[in-house]
Amino acid sequence: MTIQELQEQAEAAFEKDLPQLWLERPGQWVAYRGAEQLGFATQKHLMYQECLERGLQADEIAVFCIEPQLTEMLLGPMWMD
Repeated sequence: MTIQELQEQAEAAFEKDLPQLWLERPGQWVAYRGAEQLGFATQKHLMYQECLERGLQADEIAVFCIEPQLTEMLLGPMWMD
C-alpha cells in the first residue's frame, strides 16, 4: 500500500469516527495507519512519539486533533445526531 493510500484511508476513518471521538475524547489527538486507529494522546508530539517507538515511520501515520472540522462547525449541533 502506498503512503498516499494510507493517508487517504486514515482521513476517511477519522471522518467516520469523529462524532464518537468528539463525545469520548474532545481535544485529544488520535493516530491512524490507514484505517487502523493506533491510539490517543493529550499532545500531538506525544502521539507521534508513541507511534515512532512502535517502529512506524512518520510518513505512514496520520495524527488528527479531535475537534469539529470546518464542515461540522458550519452544520452546528446537527452533525452529532
